[in-house]
Amino acid sequence: MPPTKILDSHIHLWPANATSSANHGWMTPGHPLAKRHGISDYNAAVRASSPSVQPKGFVYVETDRFLLSAKPDILHDEVEAVRTGDIAAKQAVKSKLEEWAKEPLEELRFLRRIVEGRSEGEKNDGFEVNDGDEMLAMVIWAPLNLRPALFQMYLEIAADVAGAKTWERVAGFRYLMQGIKQQKEMEELVLGQDWLENLVSQSKGRAGRGWTFDIGVDTRSGGVWQVEVAATMVERARKMEAERGLGSVKFILNHFCKPDLSQAINPNSFRWKAAISRLAAQPNVYMKLSGAFSEFGDNQKAPASREEIVERLEFYVKEVVDRFGSFSCNRIMFGSDWPVCNLGGPKGEQSWGFWREVVDASLGRLKPSIDEALINYSAAMENLWWKAAADAYGIQLGD
Repeated sequence: MPPTKILDSHIHLWPANATSSANHGWMTPGHPLAKRHGISDYNAAVRASSPSVQPKGFVYVETDRFLLSAKPDILHDEVEAVRTGDIAAKQAVKSKLEEWAKEPLEELRFLRRIVEGRSEGEKNDGFEVNDGDEMLAMVIWAPLNLRPALFQMYLEIAADVAGAKTWERVAGFRYLMQGIKQQKEMEELVLGQDWLENLVSQSKGRAGRGWTFDIGVDTRSGGVWQVEVAATMVERARKMEAERGLGSVKFILNHFCKPDLSQAINPNSFRWKAAISRLAAQPNVYMKLSGAFSEFGDNQKAPASREEIVERLEFYVKEVVDRFGSFSCNRIMFGSDWPVCNLGGPKGEQSWGFWREVVDASLGRLKPSIDEALINYSAAMENLWWKAAADAYGIQLGD
């Protein structure tokens, strides 16, 4: 049964002039994604692959723009001078931050052009004047790894670059954790005081509505320990919020936390399950059903058979649907991961619609369990396809 609405909770965009390794470190010469991916390209892909079911809008997620280094070259004394109100020191630190975060700020300028309908040309930006109305929320990059004073200064810079209209659509932030390959390094970062201070401060954003934080970890390529560390991070953040009387930051887990789908179940599947259970036990933690086409092995496409993909996913989908809302799907959301879905998707540029079919079939297989839990199946599907994402990101989705 097709959904009445779809809100695509996870897509990426970039203009033609941001398609080199100088813009995205991962976008090496000859990379299949090293070309423009604009809203017009997204719409064309959706129409071609899913002509009968169209999304009402989407959530933009940052694209891991290039940084010169993990942190800017700003000394402790410079930060202290800013804290004392030294105007000249603040300007100097601001300039260093802007230079260091040049590409993420360029990303914001691109998003501002979309929202304000000021294209530098459809050939470069890939959108038409009113296409920005489809971008209902944005998850942008933010340097949670910096000291809180620098983090807050960066947010001020970002808000100024974005402009008021675009900044209003910033629903939250992401700092990809999946690239950290050593467990000790990740623990020192995301369990450290600065990171946790920056994380819990997000509950005060958006005029008190709070910003979200998208968690990107990678069970298959990085290790299942990444999910376990993420669970500890969320638990410590919740403890800090309770101690300080703060609101609860909404955490949104990307891509099932990227389990290994090269086989249906593997030795790490049960550690993944335990970590996911810890995350789901916390309030305001959501999961995106997205990104699975990339997890069938290095340089391997997903199987061509929809049924085979559904079989591989069954263990993971059932655990997610059970844990995140006891089969109500009120903390589970559909996301396409376009255009990344085209890389591992067996349908190539037609993979948006194929992923929608896989999700639909996966949940259809669980209908008896949903019925047994005395949950209205149609209501659960409305949650999955749009309501959970709207709730998580604070989106008002019209008819």
